[in-house]
Amino acid sequence: MDAEYANTYRQLYQHHWWWQSRRTYILTLLRRWQAQDGDTKPRQILDVGCGDGLFFPDLIQFGEVSGIEADDRIVDPNGKFSDQIHVGLFDDSFQTDQKFDWIVMLDVLEHIPDAITALKKASQLLKPTGRMLLTVPAFNLLWTKHDDYNHHVTRYTKSLMTKQATEAGFQIDNQHYLFHWTFPAKLLVRLKERFSKQEPGPATLPATVPNKMLKMLCRFEQAIFTPLRPPFGSSLVVSLSKHSITGS
Repeated sequence: MDAEYANTYRQLYQHHWWWQSRRTYILTLLRRWQAQDGDTKPRQILDVGCGDGLFFPDLIQFGEVSGIEADDRIVDPNGKFSDQIHVGLFDDSFQTDQKFDWIVMLDVLEHIPDAITALKKASQLLKPTGRMLLTVPAFNLLWTKHDDYNHHVTRYTKSLMTKQATEAGFQIDNQHYLFHWTFPAKLLVRLKERFSKQEPGPATLPATVPNKMLKMLCRFEQAIFTPLRPPFGSSLVVSLSKHSITGS
């Protein structure tokens, strides 16, 4: 993560319409998992690419949470969750005897050059009945300077995700696109960038009123259009397991 971006990430996560809309949607899926399991036992949860544990307060309702973050600049050593965060790469250097019921990896995989190795590591850390939930940016057609700035390796399609997940030993229980309205919006951004020499920069927090309006738009879309599973969107949401779980 770029240093300037790292310094503003907490503010973006807590207030930006995109981060807040993703958070709301992911929590809806996790509550559905909890209902499908039919019990309230605390789960062991690993948040890969957890930053400074910003998602931990939400995940705690489902069980005991720990995380791993590669970028030490965004982990406060004196922070509330610092003891629960391992700072380092998500590869074989991350050693633990603990197995997890759930692993979440939110917009992390696209940063990893060897995505299959990372997925294999996640599979090794999951319990036999465990589940993994990840999000990634979708469609290289939507590649913009934002992707360059954030050091993305690729944007995903369902077919690419299926290929990588299968090779890593996962079964895909469900995958679908999210943020449908931003698909044409990002196409317009890409077109504009063809005629602009402006250098890419970090995401910024919109003014209060447009930020609230965009958040409302996303929630409306998630309630009405996302259940219809449109074949496009700027993000891909994927539920994985070692053994197929229906209704995910």
